[in-house]
Formats: sequence, structure tokens, C-alpha cells
Amino acid sequence: MLTSVDFFDYDYKSTLFPLETCKFLVNNGATEIEAYIQRCLSKEKSDEAYQFLAQTRVYASKPHSHLRRTVKLDPVAEYFLYDLIFRNKSKFRKPFQDDKKHFGYRFEDGEPLTATASYSGFKKSQIAYAAMFKYSLSFDVASYFNGIYHHDIVAWFANIGADIDNVNSLGTYLRQSNSGRSIDCWPQGIYPAKMVGNDYLRFIEQHHAIKSKAVVRFMDDFVLFSDEQDSLSEDFYLVQKLLGQKGLSINPSKTARSNVSGVQVENDIDDIKSDLLKKRRIAANHAYLDDFEAALEAIKLSDAELEYIRTLLKADHLEEEDAELILGIFRDHTEEVAPHIGQFALTFPHLAKSIWSFCSNIEDKDFVGEFILEVCKSQSLQEYQLFWFAWILQDYLMKTKHASGIIGALYNHQNATTISRAKILEIPDNRFGLLEMRDEHLVAGRSDWLAWASAVGHRNLPAISRNHKLEYFGNSSLMNHLIKSIVTRV
Repeated sequence: MLTSVDFFDYDYKSTLFPLETCKFLVNNGATEIEAYIQRCLSKEKSDEAYQFLAQTRVYASKPHSHLRRTVKLDPVAEYFLYDLIFRNKSKFRKPFQDDKKHFGYRFEDGEPLTATASYSGFKKSQIAYAAMFKYSLSFDVASYFNGIYHHDIVAWFANIGADIDNVNSLGTYLRQSNSGRSIDCWPQGIYPAKMVGNDYLRFIEQHHAIKSKAVVRFMDDFVLFSDEQDSLSEDFYLVQKLLGQKGLSINPSKTARSNVSGVQVENDIDDIKSDLLKKRRIAANHAYLDDFEAALEAIKLSDAELEYIRTLLKADHLEEEDAELILGIFRDHTEEVAPHIGQFALTFPHLAKSIWSFCSNIEDKDFVGEFILEVCKSQSLQEYQLFWFAWILQDYLMKTKHASGIIGALYNHQNATTISRAKILEIPDNRFGLLEMRDEHLVAGRSDWLAWASAVGHRNLPAISRNHKLEYFGNSSLMNHLIKSIVTRV
């Protein structure tokens, strides 16, 4: 991986809300974006009008109807973070001690570590230490990313060795992009933000006063091991005080003491399900590396495993974890899952992205369009679902008879948001009223996601038609002018 653009492209589809608007502009205008960023950071009077914009609040779905509050970064802010962290990737170092370590997000041998491989290492360490020690204590940080303090992030960045210009630029970005608020300032769901979040907490396991014989951590999930209950209790108090100094606290509902590790409990699941979970993890790791042949080989199922999944599908009540397992592992048997997928889409908002991925295996795209139209009748759909259903529309349904109806159903849904609508507007198709919808935003003198997505959505128009419309759009703001310059040049 040689450039910040490579880093961005590597992570693009793994993010919570990937918009083609960002990808198109970064891939075709990184030089212009970098120049724009330098003017945002400049202290010259002539550059006073250039600033990082306040970011758009979004809500990603989590398991069991919970929501993850974060922001969707505009193209300039998003590229800034990928570029800043990529240039400072060597500052994110391996753990210093074998028995007190973290797993997660950093670069190794010039490439980002995959989340699946890191999490597998985390789980294997838990199993190993559970066999060595009598007791364990697991916990995580409550609302971790939302609770990190602006100035603490900047101080951490300086402490790991970033040069003063980079430290100051991060401070400027955080202050301007969050409109001066000092908390709830850190984005989620993108690799550079995860790198920071993972490294930021290493001061816990490194603290000299920790008495536990082993500490393992993945992001903000901790497990402590010891042969003495008292050591775990003392460390737990210490960790809470250390986190408290950063304005953070433990999530009480996820704190568990045991003399049997959570991993061992997971291994007590019946053998067939345990094997299926392992296959899903291996397949996900291969897919993350674009080794799809190896991924398909990893999910070949035995007769017993096939029967196990069929039994799950027949169950009156299906747990979200089981639905996720089915979508991840049963892709060669779409005809058996198809009758249930509409219910999955309604019942499990967290699985919207998994359903988008699964739909690539369904040959009957008209069926996909029918279940999306039916699901859109629900008034309880969330932003994350509407966004990923728009990706299903773009990737699989634009040539079907249902495309027009789905555009209207998604765009006009009562819970549609700026970001879910932007996903529709950026689709490079000029049928079904999309051209006219984009024109409406371009001539309204606005500078927001709806206008930016509309500009990029016009990218396939003939230049004589596209460029004329974008001239007026480009006059509305400095960001609009940047986007106009990139789109009209390509």
C-alpha cells in the first residue's frame, strides 16, 4: 500500500456509510483535495474562508435495536483523516509486553491488519490464558468513541511522536468539524478512526500498577486474567480510575467475572454451530483480502451443517446471531433463504449490509426488488436500512421493472435522511426522474450532501450538459467549487 488513496480504497466498502461521492472525488481529485486541506489549515488571511465543515450526524444500526451515533464525513474531512493517519502509520506500534497486549487496527509490513485476523488473535489469547489462570474479568468502555475528549486525542497524538504540524492540524480538524464541541467529536466505522481508538487505550494495559498476570484487549473490550480474585478486583478499580481521568467509564451491563472464560462458554455451543462460526470467520478473512476463491472453499458445508441451518430456518423464532450466520454461510442455497429474507430485513436492522451482500448471490433480481418494495412499506425502517437498501437498488435493481418504484419508496420514506437520500442521488443513472431530482438540488444554491451527491451523480452526463449545470452549483460555496472542479475535469 503506497498512498493515502490506496488506504481509502482498501477500507471503502468496509465502512458504515460508504458513499460513491467520496470515492469518486478522492480517486479523481486527491491533489485538489490536499490543496484545499492545506488552505483549511493555513493561517494566511487570504485563506480565512477555508474551514473544515461541520459534519452530518448519522445513526448506524447495532444488534438488538441499538443505534450507533456517529458522523458521515464529507469528502475533504474523510480524506484528511485517511491521509493524516496513513502518513503517521509507523507511530502505531506493537504491544510492548507479551502478556499485556492489545489486538486490532494498525499497519504491519506496510499493510493494514484485517479486523477478522486481529479479532481471531484476541479470541485465541483468551482461550490460552483461560487455560493458564483460574479467574477472568471482562468489561468494555461505555459509549467509547462518543466519550473521547477532543483535547485528549490531540495530546495522545503528540505523545506517540507525531510532528507538531500534524498535531495542530488534527486539533484544527476536530475543533472545526465538531463546531467547537469537545466531546462526541470522533468518527466511527472507518479504519483510521479505529486505529486511533485502538491505540488510545494502550495506557491501560501498560500501567505499572496492573497486577493481573495477563491483559488482552481488542479496541475497548478488555479481559484480565489472574489466579487471585483480589488482583482482578484491585485492577478493576484502578482501570476505572484511569478511564475516569479521560472522562470514560465502564459499561456495567457487559462486566462479567468468571472462572470460565467467555471463549470457553462459546466453545460449549454444540459442535456443529461452533464449526460453522469458525468457517464464517475464515471466509470473512479471505473475502477481506479479496481472495474469494479461498473464501468459497472455506464455507463448503457438510450434510450435517446443511441440515443444521435448515433447522434454524424452520424455527418459529430466530435469533439475530443465527440470521447473521445464515446470511454469511448459506450463500450457495439462496433459494432456501429467499422466503425468509424479507423478514430478516424487517426484523434485524443491523443486518442490512449483510443482506446487500447476500443479494449478489440471488439470481432472480425481480424477487429482490419485490421484497425491497414490500419492506419499504414499513414505517419503522431506520437510516442504516434505507442506506443499504439504496445500495441494493444501485448494484442489483436498476435494470429491473421495480427500479422506479423503489427509488420513490426509499427517497420519500418518512425516515429517509440526508445521507440515505444522497446515496440515491449519486447513482449515475439519468432515468426514473433521477436527472430532474439532481437538477433541483444543483440549482437551489445549496451546499450539502444532497447537492454534492447530485453533482457526482451527473458524472456520466455529456460534458456540454453537465458542466453548464455545475457552473451554477460551483458558485455557492468553496466546497461546491472544489467538487465542480473535479467532476468537470474528469
